[in-house]
Amino acid sequence: MKMFLNGLLTLVLALSASNATWAQGPEGLMNGISFKPLPAGSTIHVRSLDNSDYNLVLQGDFETTLRASGYTVSQDANIIFTFESRDEIGSWSTIGRRHILFLESYGGQGGGEKAKAKFNIYNSETGGLFNRGRSGTTITTPSRFRLDATIDDRANGKRLWQGWSEANLDASNILTLIRRMVPVIVDGLGQTIRGRTFSLNLPTR
Repeated sequence: MKMFLNGLLTLVLALSASNATWAQGPEGLMNGISFKPLPAGSTIHVRSLDNSDYNLVLQGDFETTLRASGYTVSQDANIIFTFESRDEIGSWSTIGRRHILFLESYGGQGGGEKAKAKFNIYNSETGGLFNRGRSGTTITTPSRFRLDATIDDRANGKRLWQGWSEANLDASNILTLIRRMVPVIVDGLGQTIRGRTFSLNLPTR
């Protein structure tokens, strides 16, 4: 009975730790370089380097967030806010075929004097005679997403600021997570930032 209770307590603690990690969400990294001051309340024109579906959504988010932060958004502004989104696809490995028979040989010329064969009856990883093992895809390197932004003065061609944020993202809810980078970028406008971490604030279950 004591062993059962200890095992149950361990399971509860493990599940609690897993839920806490999930609730905190993945972390992102923000960097920025200020070349010249960006006046508060500046009038800004927002543009994307391409018109992908993601970027059209992000452009609307940037414009809304800039207005909420006290900036004016206008197509005729001399201050140009340009952003670009890009992702790096991760790598993965697959597990499929079961391994039933193993052959070994050793000793003598070419190792032929002693040889033996072993049947793999059961193996939870590779599979065996009585089970198929684990199959499917294992992610070895997660996909990474980066959001770059620059601010330039159209009147004189000078760059005022540039920044970027990046994070490992789950493909199942990538747009939701990307959109959570927008206020982080806007909050860092005009500042020099070195390796500021931020939470993507996933909703809890």
